[in-house]
Amino acid sequence: MFLRTVCRAQGAKAFHQNANVRFLATQVEAAKGDKISQADKQIDYANATPYSSIPGPSVMSMLRAGLPGGSCYKMAFDEVVRFYRRKYGDILKFPGAFGNPESVITHNPDNFATVYRTEGPWPEAPAFHTLKYYREKIRPDIFGEHIGLLLAQGKKWADFRTVVNPIMMQPKATQLYIPTIEKVAGDFIERILKLRDPTTNQLPGNFEDEIHKWSLESIGVVALDTRLGLISDKYSERGAKFLHSLTSFFRLVFELEFKPSLWRIIATPKFKEMMKVLDTMTDLSCEYVDEAKAKLEEKSKNDTNSHEESILEKLLKIDPIIAKVMAMDMLFAGVDTTSSAFVAALYLLSKNPEKQEILRKELLIVLPDKNSSFTVDKMARLPYLRACLKEGHRLYPVINGELRRAGKDLVLDGYQIPKGTLVVMNSCELLKDEHYFSDPTKFVPERWLKGEEMGAGCPASQRTIHPFLLLPFGFGPRACIGKRFADMEIEILIAKLVRNFYITWEYPDLKFKWKTLNAPDGKLTFTLTDVNY
Repeated sequence: MFLRTVCRAQGAKAFHQNANVRFLATQVEAAKGDKISQADKQIDYANATPYSSIPGPSVMSMLRAGLPGGSCYKMAFDEVVRFYRRKYGDILKFPGAFGNPESVITHNPDNFATVYRTEGPWPEAPAFHTLKYYREKIRPDIFGEHIGLLLAQGKKWADFRTVVNPIMMQPKATQLYIPTIEKVAGDFIERILKLRDPTTNQLPGNFEDEIHKWSLESIGVVALDTRLGLISDKYSERGAKFLHSLTSFFRLVFELEFKPSLWRIIATPKFKEMMKVLDTMTDLSCEYVDEAKAKLEEKSKNDTNSHEESILEKLLKIDPIIAKVMAMDMLFAGVDTTSSAFVAALYLLSKNPEKQEILRKELLIVLPDKNSSFTVDKMARLPYLRACLKEGHRLYPVINGELRRAGKDLVLDGYQIPKGTLVVMNSCELLKDEHYFSDPTKFVPERWLKGEEMGAGCPASQRTIHPFLLLPFGFGPRACIGKRFADMEIEILIAKLVRNFYITWEYPDLKFKWKTLNAPDGKLTFTLTDVNY
């Protein structure tokens, strides 16, 4: 049994009864007005077109297309999906191969709503099979049954989430970290000033590496209750080793899970490398958590004053293994994704100086001085900042879509989708589709503002945005548990940068490329000129 002290069936039941209410509060006004396809509503499952009739390529045709001379040779994953969408339509079937199961890919947001609405209290979202293999087969000494939120399914996932959800999802938990995250952002800006060319005000071409350091440093103070030393002048060998391993992990995930690979049959060289990388990350994480635990125990002995406990403190009191696994999951999920979302927002603001100036005016009211500190109240008074980040998610989404197993027999676009079928909800292409957004390629943060926030003459379309189109953190009980922290980290750093600098881009357009995530493909040569007020 999982976590004998708190995880009983009644606790899990109570959590799931209230899960939708809690998560819905964090989504786009979401689903009050969502519309499930009227056609599918009227088709009984038994009378729908059989699953076997869903169009799509065969295994052999896909393999041929990916070989030299093939129509998909050297295409990124999103380009491959786009190619087959043009060939087969908005719903298609991808065959299973090399140990990967068959899946259905849909490009219809009404279908997204149907899948989310019927996923049940224990949604299944298989991911990172190599990481799952490692935790279950290679290091059961560390993980046991607790393989974490990223990997667990069914009741194991529900039990784990029942424990960590009250600790991580409350707004108060995030608010506790505002001063610490702001300190990390301030240290990063000091580092930027040292890296910036004093003559041109331009940042170095390897600035993306620095952003990864900031991102890991930020989530590290939440997950591990410590500073990793990545953005200070004092070199941290452990922190650098962890970041290098994390970068290697995402490179290898792309090779082993998004490309054809035989690792499930034989231990390929890249699979062996992945196991070594995961060993390094696991061992370092355990070191950090053990050190944090010792510090907290010493602090509790010497400090009799009551204080607000950190996330790690609360988790350690429940179960040290859960604390370690949750810390690792936060580090896995919260570095590359946060970095990519931050780059997208900063790049779009640099390319749209008029929008950057609107944001700066908002910031001048909330942060009248360059060194003004953030508070909960100030964070709540930045609607245009949040709209800019949301528009960044739309134009350069970090992930290509969401994956779920159908929670029951469904009808999507008139086809039978049996319970348990893997369904890929591919929203990426739709986010730049003029059918769903006016001026879809333009950076228009105003489209996300409420009526009273838009002001007169707002250029945003009044067209209602489908509530299931842009859900960068997912939806429902399995929505990203670290959403509030990721948002806070990016909001604070973007706010500080725009308040202190005019940010410009003086080179050809930056490319974003899908590997495991949608990330910048090129040098991040931003120019930062001081704001003198």
